[in-house]
Amino acid sequence: MQGREHNVRNLPRCIRRVGLLLLLGPLLPGCLPGMNWGEEEADSTSPSNVQGAPALNRDYKTNFLSLKMPALGMQNVQAHLMPDIGPSILGAFSTVETRRPASAGAPGRFATVTEPTLGFEPAILPPARSLANFYAALSALASGRRTQPVSILHLGDDHIAYDRFAGPLREHLTSRFGSAGRGLMMPGLFPIRGMQISRGGQWNLVSSAAGAQGPFGITGVRMTSGASEAWIRFTAAPGAFDWAEVTFMTGPGFGTALVSLDGDTKAVPTQAPRTNETAIRISAKAREILIKPKGDGPIAVLSAATGTNGRGIVYSSLGLPGATASTAERWSPDFLANDLKKLNPDLILIEYGTREGFDVGLDMKQYEMRLSAFIELIKERAPQASILVAGPPDAARLPGFASSMGAQACRALNVQEIASYERMIDAGDERLARWHAPPGLDAVRAAQRQSAASVGAYFWDWAKYMGGSCSIHAWASSSPPLAEPDHITLTEAGDGRSARALFAELMAGYDAYHRELQAKAQTIAAAVETPAAQPAQKKRKVR
Repeated sequence: MQGREHNVRNLPRCIRRVGLLLLLGPLLPGCLPGMNWGEEEADSTSPSNVQGAPALNRDYKTNFLSLKMPALGMQNVQAHLMPDIGPSILGAFSTVETRRPASAGAPGRFATVTEPTLGFEPAILPPARSLANFYAALSALASGRRTQPVSILHLGDDHIAYDRFAGPLREHLTSRFGSAGRGLMMPGLFPIRGMQISRGGQWNLVSSAAGAQGPFGITGVRMTSGASEAWIRFTAAPGAFDWAEVTFMTGPGFGTALVSLDGDTKAVPTQAPRTNETAIRISAKAREILIKPKGDGPIAVLSAATGTNGRGIVYSSLGLPGATASTAERWSPDFLANDLKKLNPDLILIEYGTREGFDVGLDMKQYEMRLSAFIELIKERAPQASILVAGPPDAARLPGFASSMGAQACRALNVQEIASYERMIDAGDERLARWHAPPGLDAVRAAQRQSAASVGAYFWDWAKYMGGSCSIHAWASSSPPLAEPDHITLTEAGDGRSARALFAELMAGYDAYHRELQAKAQTIAAAVETPAAQPAQKKRKVR
């Protein structure tokens, strides 16, 4: 970042002025139509159908995800998803608001990472090369040379928690390459496509994203209960699965877990001298998994998984509300290694950044280092996997001091506003009384792009697909709306459109990968078929 700043400062003054005019030109008239507060045309039970316009984004000093988001709000989880859970569950899962520290940085905190890059962005390899291992696995699957499933692991935050983005992407991929089952799932946290989840009795949920103590596996959550009347049920919606696997934490004082597949019950002892994990895999055609404590001690459920014996894709999406790239630091290394070994992913999608982008106290240099360390850890544990980093979608906030007229316009921050952002917000400067993306959001994307480039991963710019800065305002104002009025959450239609875009980009890279293979094959064939030039023989002289 410092090198980029040095390069910009050393440009001639006239070039810098021209660059500034080119940057500000398209931003000055950037007012969009008024907002449409109508509800999405979706299932009436969808948690996105919340009456009224949310106000969580109007206060700069509170975190943007304060568990009031209409589509991802935790207060809706109990009403729509967990009718049998007591308030202790939500208390354990509450996300702490991020507030500005007392020693807030001086103006210009974001300037070095969000000012115009003038073409100095890190180069990202095209998907045909950065995702070559994944495409090779797909090609072998499609040609019949591979019998084992192609495994995809999708790690992320609130944007994939309800399976409205990952779900359609999974369906696009499985419709083309076949489905080999649902894959790894959280123990009954959020609804997922193709699986009905219910539970009863008293369960205690702890989350790595809420700062709870581990150990955690790759799902990042743990469900614990010792009551014999407690239960969790997974029911396959479209049809039966051929096998199921449930993973538990073990340790001193734990009891026996009962796992039933369509009524056939097996006991899993989880008491052990030290903390570890154990899994039971049952090969049987069934539609339902029932997990219960026997009553002789608590059990702790880490994950469940199902699959079929056919060829196709297994797509495991693990969206954890409140998660950031640093949440994985609370996952137990041994548990993570075991999970990745069992999943054996050919592609790992990493999608974080929205929460970090709204955190005004975020140290961008430290964030980039921690993100790079996380990606390196994933690569070390799953060296065969291609990695795709998805930048956060566009989002915006409306300061609390803005009038009602501010809700009618969205305009990106200019260079001066970025440099003085915190001072202007604290002063209630009316020049910021409009919808706008916080300056940290672009800085997070820049850090993600840099981290992806450094390890040869592919970077998908979700916000760029949406239309860039303030596109979230247009999506929220469209009919039907593609984003919620909070200017953060996408509607089901917006998630579906985004999933189609990423699928199209993945398949374009897949086609390019095949063209490169064909070109190489043709080059090799031409070299083999062309005989080497023979040295000319000297003619004998006739005497």
